[in-house]
Amino acid sequence: MSWRRREAQPGAVTVVGLSLGALTASTFAIVALGALAPELRDEFGFSSAEVGFLISLVFIGGAISSPRAGSLTDQIGPAAVLGWSLVLFTVAMVVAATAPNAPVFLAALCLAGVMYAGINPPTNVVIAGRMARKVGFFLSVKQSGVPLGGLLAGVVLPPVALAFGWRWALAVTVAACAVIAALSPRLRGAAVIGRSEPGQQGSSPLTRRDLVALGVFGFAMSGTQWSVFAHLTVFLTDERAFSLALAGLALGLVQGLGAGARLVWGWVSDIPGRRLTILVMLAGIGAICLVALAAGVRGLLLWLVLAIAGIAIVGWNGAYYALIADRAGAGGLGRASANSLVFIFGGSVVVPPFLGLSVDLSGSWRPFWAIAAAGVFLAGAALWIGLRGREPSAASDRLPGATRTGGRRSL
Repeated sequence: MSWRRREAQPGAVTVVGLSLGALTASTFAIVALGALAPELRDEFGFSSAEVGFLISLVFIGGAISSPRAGSLTDQIGPAAVLGWSLVLFTVAMVVAATAPNAPVFLAALCLAGVMYAGINPPTNVVIAGRMARKVGFFLSVKQSGVPLGGLLAGVVLPPVALAFGWRWALAVTVAACAVIAALSPRLRGAAVIGRSEPGQQGSSPLTRRDLVALGVFGFAMSGTQWSVFAHLTVFLTDERAFSLALAGLALGLVQGLGAGARLVWGWVSDIPGRRLTILVMLAGIGAICLVALAAGVRGLLLWLVLAIAGIAIVGWNGAYYALIADRAGAGGLGRASANSLVFIFGGSVVVPPFLGLSVDLSGSWRPFWAIAAAGVFLAGAALWIGLRGREPSAASDRLPGATRTGGRRSL
């Protein structure tokens, strides 16, 4: 891959499109592990618990490498970090698709997770550099790639696996990642927020209070989101007598509304001073929906609750990254994103199996939803207490100017 400097700065469509494509393609590959779970279980002899741990293994790798990925983004530039992360992520998925045994397959997933950590920080940086005055909305556009990738995995991969086998289905995700990796050098020369001062590369751009508040919120919301993705179809088929097809439709509803909600909440959060309020409100709405599920709602009310849950529990992510951009300021967004990703990945690893264990121990789904509701409520409270009265009015207040990766002013 060539990383020669491009004369022309990439336009808004290129920046947003490639960032969205990177997150969609990588999530497509990760959620494939859930969509192809029955085939993987039969191929490698995994237990049900081991199948549930496959996606967690990816996030463990991501949590380990996130801080380094963020530092490299701020030091050497987002295009290089994103491009090489995608290349090596694609290589890892090739190994997974051709793995002769379970140890090789699991090692490939861990490597994929390590490389996945290099996708969010650089895409956050180029979006903030190019779209500083509407950073909430455009980060939300980019983050909609997570539910969109999940939708693609659920719709596209099972038919391919049935027709040609799981390895060819996984190869489809490899092809998608390879295409975005090949296009990523087009971000060379993209506008970025001004670099950190020399000697400050290792310091955190967030205060301890910021990091704790944002980290607790990201941990709980991400963990709950991935718990819903992982367990909803099982809950609906076991407890509400849904067919697998109808349960899949319900999950698609949650993912689709979540993708659209990310755009709406991102746009609304760009109103000065609204970002923190929006996120706390979404936590409150999500907690109410989870309480309703614990209370045993059924029928049309169940569908309504699931729809609202998707809007709140999946829709928070773009506004959250915009709040990080507000607080990190110039030169620190890559590291701030990576520091927060440690908590987000941690929640994705810990919360789904913990909530699943509550079902196994109690024989009921009520504790699952009740514990999730309490966690989301406390996360919203922690964010409000930690950041209330100290939120910058808008991203542009803390992101005063953008530069090309070559150092010239652009915005």
